[in-house]
Amino acid sequence: MVDVPYLRVANVQDGHLDLSEMKQIHIRRSEVERYRLQTGDVVLTEGGDFDKLGRGFIWRGELDLCVHQNHVFAVRPDRKRLLPEFFAYLAQSAYGKAYFLKVAHKTTNLACINSTKLKAFPVLIPPTLEEQREIVEILDAIDQKIGLHQRKRAVLEDLFKALLHKLMTGEIRVADLDLSALSNAPLEGVAA
Repeated sequence: MVDVPYLRVANVQDGHLDLSEMKQIHIRRSEVERYRLQTGDVVLTEGGDFDKLGRGFIWRGELDLCVHQNHVFAVRPDRKRLLPEFFAYLAQSAYGKAYFLKVAHKTTNLACINSTKLKAFPVLIPPTLEEQREIVEILDAIDQKIGLHQRKRAVLEDLFKALLHKLMTGEIRVADLDLSALSNAPLEGVAA
């Protein structure tokens, strides 16, 4: 028996992996290779709340040795025909989510799929790896822009809270603020 880090359902998020808290599992040495993650594996959750069904993304070898929990699927695409990144985006798309939800075993607010249903997922494959690569590059660029805007929004929300606190505590006064820039700025969603 050996202790190794393992990827839990909690680590597998929609479109990324959260490796901030990795737990260890006591496993037979003979089972390590069976559950060991390899770079390029697409990891997907087998179930949970409807919106969490099939969530996941790509294992990029963040740890030298890591196994996966039995509630996490590790899909290893044939790289001669299918890029892992393309498969991951397809699985996370509305198309993929609709398929998983359609074939899932459902109970009140919970759904799960098994490996048979995952293997039956109808993968839409562009004719060439180059086309898949181009699609992945476009989607990666969009994800990066979304991430940038999410970070900007978080900074602006923190700034708003700090300014609101200073206004409410009287540390700064409204009369002292220069609001002239706001008079010419169009309000989003408001017709002029």
